Amino acid sequence: MNDNETLLALAHPLIALLLAAMFYGAWRHAHRQAQFLFFSVAFSCYASGIFMQVLLWPPWRLANIGLTGVAYACAIFCFARGLAALEGRRLPWVPAVLVLAAMLAVRMASAHDETLFRLRVATTHVAAALVFLLALWQVRHLARGTALERLLFWCVAACTLSLFPRAMLATRPPDQYGYEHLLYWEVMQTSFYLFGIGVAFLMLILTSLRTIASLGQASRRDPLTGMNNRSGLDEFLAACLPRCARYGLIMVDVDHFKQINDRYGHPVGDMVLKRLATVMEQGIRTDDAVGRFGGEEFMVILPDASDDEAKQVAERLRAAAAAQDFSDVAPELRCTVSLGVGSFEQAIPFERAYSTVDERLARAKRLGRNRVVGKEPGWAVRRSSGA
Repeated sequence: MNDNETLLALAHPLIALLLAAMFYGAWRHAHRQAQFLFFSVAFSCYASGIFMQVLLWPPWRLANIGLTGVAYACAIFCFARGLAALEGRRLPWVPAVLVLAAMLAVRMASAHDETLFRLRVATTHVAAALVFLLALWQVRHLARGTALERLLFWCVAACTLSLFPRAMLATRPPDQYGYEHLLYWEVMQTSFYLFGIGVAFLMLILTSLRTIASLGQASRRDPLTGMNNRSGLDEFLAACLPRCARYGLIMVDVDHFKQINDRYGHPVGDMVLKRLATVMEQGIRTDDAVGRFGGEEFMVILPDASDDEAKQVAERLRAAAAAQDFSDVAPELRCTVSLGVGSFEQAIPFERAYSTVDERLARAKRLGRNRVVGKEPGWAVRRSSGA
C-alpha cells in the first residue's frame, strides 16, 4: 500500500483505540464496572492486531500471524466476557478457550502456506462467532427485555452471524500478506464501523441508564436489608393513599435488640435484621409495603385494610418472627417483635396515624413485649411466652 492507503487503513484501529479509551474512562468513573474494563481490553487487542497487519510488524510473517492471532483471540474472549458481565453472568471459559486455542493452532499450521489464507481467516471468523454465540446464550433474556436491550442483543447477534459469510470473502493473491484494499478488508472495515461502534455506544447508553435507575432505586432502599427505607415508604404512601378509602399501619420493633448487639455483636444484630426483613416481606399481602423505618423498627402500610385485617397481618408477622430459628446466626439466640397496629381513614394525616400506632407499640412493649396492641384499650394479647 502507498502512504495514503496506509493512513486510511490506520483509521480502523485508531477508532478501535478511541473506543478502548472511552470504555476505560467509563470503567474509571462508573464504579469500576467489570464489563467496561473487558470491553476496553477487547478493543485494545483488536486495534493491536489490525495495527500489526497494516504496518507488517513484526515483518517476519510467522511471528506476525502468531501475534495477530493472539491479539484477536484476546479481543474475542474479552468482548464475550464483557457481554456476559454486562448482565452479571460468567462466560463458560473452558469451551471458549478451547475454541480459541483451536483457532490459534490452525493459524500457525497454515502460516507457512499463503494458499491456506482463506482457511486461516475462516477459522478466525468461525471461532469468534462461536464464542460470541456462547456469550449471547448467557444473556439471551435481553431479547425479551426493554427496547434498548433488545436492540443491543440483536445488533450483537447480527454482527455474530455476519462473521460466517464474511469469511467466504477472504481471497487474495498467494504472494501477498497484510492489509490490502480487497473486498474482504472493505467489508471488514464497514462491519466494524456499523456494528462495532454501534454496539459500543448501545452498551454505554444501556449501562448509563441502568446506573441512573439504580441510583434512584438506592435512594429508596435500606442498604442493610434491601427493603424500603423512609423515602421508599413515603413514595408508596404518596402513590397509594389517593386511591384508598382507608389504610392500615403497623409499627414493628425488635424486642431487646440492644441486648442482642451487646451479647453477640453488631454483625449478629445485622443478620437478625436481615432475617426479620425477609419475614416481614413474606408475611404481607401483595399490595402492601414494608420498610425499615429506622434502627430496629419496621413499618408496614396496608392499603384498604380494616382494623381486623391489619390486626391479622400484625399477628401473622409476630408469630412468624417468634417461630424463626436463629441458631445458625448465634447459638441459643431467640428473637421476638412487638407491634402497634391501626386502621385509619384517608382523611387522617399520616403523621397522626403514625403517632397513634407508635403509642400502641410502646404500650405493647410495656405490657411485656412479643405482642400486638391495636385500637381497643383492652385489646392486647400475649400470643406466646418467652419474650
